[in-house]
Amino acid sequence: MNRNSSRNKRPILAFTIYKIVIIIIVIILVLNFLIENTSSFYRKSISLPFSLHLNKQDVYLIKGEEFKLSVFAINKRVSYSSTNFRVVGVNFNGRLFAYRTGKAFIIAKVGKKQLKCRVHVIDINKENLTLKVGDSYRLKIRGSNTYTRWKSNDSNVVSVNMFGKVKAKNKGRTVIYAKVKGKVLKCNVNVK
Repeated sequence: MNRNSSRNKRPILAFTIYKIVIIIIVIILVLNFLIENTSSFYRKSISLPFSLHLNKQDVYLIKGEEFKLSVFAINKRVSYSSTNFRVVGVNFNGRLFAYRTGKAFIIAKVGKKQLKCRVHVIDINKENLTLKVGDSYRLKIRGSNTYTRWKSNDSNVVSVNMFGKVKAKNKGRTVIYAKVKGKVLKCNVNVK
């Protein structure tokens, strides 16, 4: 009887493993469908050291900033274009110019191949803010929905919460810093 029971457990175990593999595949397909509008969708494979790829696939820029985009592992001519030249422009060398807040893609064409880089141009809604003691104001980052880390340079004068809500406590001057994907934006606050 012990032999029969162990024989019966093997097909059940194989069937359970088969079900787990199917569930994992379905989850991967669903996630791939859900993240279609994210930068992960455009990363079709891991870039090997000597393969044709861009130096960045996802770039965050502050309005007015520049960045050099380049293609690795080629000895051919590259032509660059922007899907929204009002947000970000690009010259023939791959230098990006952040004009106004928003999102755009830079497309680098090498022969018949196209490489894409998503560009987020961000800005803060107020660079200078004057408040009275007890007043509050909500700072926002324009051009991105990414998590922002807020910090007050002097929390005795002004405090800021994780949503960017500024509360004036005492008279004085300070700076509020917002950090988004390695980029730092600031707002000068004067409390009267």
